[in-house]
Amino acid sequence: MVLAVTVLLVAGCKGKSADGTMSFELKGSLANAAGKTLYIEEVTPDNGVQFRDSISCDSKGNFSYKGTMDYQTFFNLHSNLYDFIVLLPADGETITLNGDCSDLGASYRVSGSPESQLMWQIQSYINDANRTIAEIAQQDKQNRATMSDEEYEKAHALTDSVFIAERNTTYTMFYNFIEDNRGSLSTLYAVDAPFNHTGRVFYAEPDFDVFETVLEGLAEKVPDNPHTLYYRTRVERARSARMISQQQQQQGQEFIVE
Repeated sequence: MVLAVTVLLVAGCKGKSADGTMSFELKGSLANAAGKTLYIEEVTPDNGVQFRDSISCDSKGNFSYKGTMDYQTFFNLHSNLYDFIVLLPADGETITLNGDCSDLGASYRVSGSPESQLMWQIQSYINDANRTIAEIAQQDKQNRATMSDEEYEKAHALTDSVFIAERNTTYTMFYNFIEDNRGSLSTLYAVDAPFNHTGRVFYAEPDFDVFETVLEGLAEKVPDNPHTLYYRTRVERARSARMISQQQQQQGQEFIVE
């Protein structure tokens, strides 16, 4: 599961809420949100989305929403097409959200929902890494424009080392997050966290044990949740593909030896 951009439906339309067995409330106040409309979507186990409702902010940027769900799941809250956050409510929670509507993903804070706070922690890790990478890229661009070829090569080696250090730091933070929060659905987002926009923190090779750790925790704490069941299938397929690949490599090595 990835923190991917999703498609908003037509502004102003109302989504029909499911008759779920669990409920939660979302309320808050956002700067620069006066008179604006927010959109809330439910994230399905296969990382699809279902539009749930549009939420109107009043003249002071205040808003409220009451939602239902059949099982614990994720909700995207959009301020616009490209700026959204992910919430992970539990039954009976009243979630309070604050931030700036013009830059929701970087500014928001959430309370009243421990697992939504874990989702905020994941987002803050991603935000911090993106800022550092942008600074490295800007420095490298400036070095290229102002230095001789020889000077740039030395400077580029340094910026490369800073980039690698940042990746290692991000890897450690997410690895520890997964270990510290075993059994939380939030680990599904942690294991698929992006790095440097086009990359990932974890890959099936060489990090398959991390994917297995996430599954073990979910199977212990929330074995019947549809997100767990879908993720189990995903990991089992990856495990099978991995075994086939390893067998093919071994057969190829044996052939070469003979």
